[in-house]
Amino acid sequence: MATLNLQNITKSFGTAQVLQGIDLAIKDKEFVVFVGPSGCGKSTLLRIVAGLELATSGQIVIDGTDVSALAPVDRGISMVFQSYALYPHLTVFENIAFPLRVQKLPETDVRAKVAKAAEILQLGEKLHLKPGQLSGGQRQRVAIGRSIVRNPKIFLFDEPLSNLDAALRGDMRVELSQLHRDLAATMIYVTHDQIEAMTMAHRIVVLNAGRVEQFGTPMELYHHPATRFVATFIGQPNMNLVPATVLGTDATGLSVELEGGLRLTLPVDAGRAKTGDRVEVGVRPENTALGDGLSMKVRVLERLGGVSITYCVTPSGARFCASLPGDAAIAEGQTIGLAINPADCHVFDANGRVMRRRMAPALAA
Repeated sequence: MATLNLQNITKSFGTAQVLQGIDLAIKDKEFVVFVGPSGCGKSTLLRIVAGLELATSGQIVIDGTDVSALAPVDRGISMVFQSYALYPHLTVFENIAFPLRVQKLPETDVRAKVAKAAEILQLGEKLHLKPGQLSGGQRQRVAIGRSIVRNPKIFLFDEPLSNLDAALRGDMRVELSQLHRDLAATMIYVTHDQIEAMTMAHRIVVLNAGRVEQFGTPMELYHHPATRFVATFIGQPNMNLVPATVLGTDATGLSVELEGGLRLTLPVDAGRAKTGDRVEVGVRPENTALGDGLSMKVRVLERLGGVSITYCVTPSGARFCASLPGDAAIAEGQTIGLAINPADCHVFDANGRVMRRRMAPALAA
């Protein structure tokens, strides 16, 4: 069992407060990803869990034990760094075995543990080589192997794929997901890449300016973002935000007028919204289609085979992105209409908080 609870974690460097009251409960065997823009505090939070930084206040509890004051080696965790941190003069075998040598384990135990890790990571034929003779992906696997032999309660990964090229990152995402299933371990992974977060995580922690914006499954964040920030951070291409004016509210939802005169009734709970208020309507590029609706001019068209990513500009000069069929009959410089389904829209108030969608009425028995 390897649960992790972070209770009101704060961190300040001088007068700069980097983390502001982080509360998280991570389950046993969960793969959790910390994601957010540069400077949001995700790597600092991971280092606090590892014991490489001390929290200004708060508690770190692993399996019910407060480890806040314990040294990194006593926390039952293992960390894989972005830079691999391999010893260039040692073979793959000795790099993986290094933490076992420090523990002064018998040679038979060292060889057995290294062999098991090498088998899991498909490094059996590379054990005699040195890091300089390996590819970037292989070196990262060696760094992971060094963590596996310690048999930690929790694995920590600090942007481990950021030094790899795009194709290799895709391959390594698959390998890490398979490794998690094979080890049945609790893993926490830091990245600024939301695609890595969406494809690998059981749950994602979205951090912004030292606070947790939202913590949920990838599809919860995609379909039900709590804030404007989460909505625009999760999803590729990014969600479009269209300014709108509230026309009124009734039993069907919130009536708004978008720029260009398009009027929609959106099935959301308007809360305190009143006529004349300004809101933003969020529209994902994949929730658009050619048809009557918003009028805009195509600036750049990216034909990707099955899909055409269409970058447009509205009459007011605002940017808008649509994801259309690969063979859509459109061209750069053309004015097109984009139809929007109100049920697919998200609405954000002036504070960037989402207006919750109304539940569909239950069917009569």
